[in-house]
Amino acid sequence: MFTTYRNAEIHLGSTDEGSTSQLWTYVEQEIIWPWFYLQIVRRHGNQTFRSMLMLHHAHDLKKIIDEQSSLAWVEQAQLVTPAHINGHPRWLMEPLKEVCVVREGPNGDPGYLYKVANDVSYSVHHRSNLEALIVTDVIFSAELHLRSD
Repeated sequence: MFTTYRNAEIHLGSTDEGSTSQLWTYVEQEIIWPWFYLQIVRRHGNQTFRSMLMLHHAHDLKKIIDEQSSLAWVEQAQLVTPAHINGHPRWLMEPLKEVCVVREGPNGDPGYLYKVANDVSYSVHHRSNLEALIVTDVIFSAELHLRSD
């Protein structure tokens, strides 16, 4: 989850009562957990605009993927992982290949398995043996869900 602070809000001229967006000079991530960095493409007439979107949870990623259209789509997806998840001495940002819902067994607790480039997988499931996890659903696949112009 990302936290914002009123003193970090950017005020550009007069406030627009109808605006649904706000600008911030920074956000804080309080939970040291993996998150997603997406490149979103939006089409307006003959022009396309790209922006980056930061998502905290896999169900938010699924919602964005499910809402893709010919006017807005995900072009790139990265997984950002902290050191205690990726086994390196620092945070890593890696191309995301797949996000799967997994269980320890047919009735086990659900969790997520993240597959990134170079056949590397991470999970925040309490089960440390990734091979013992059973994939019950694929909620994101770069091959199926990423689009380009």
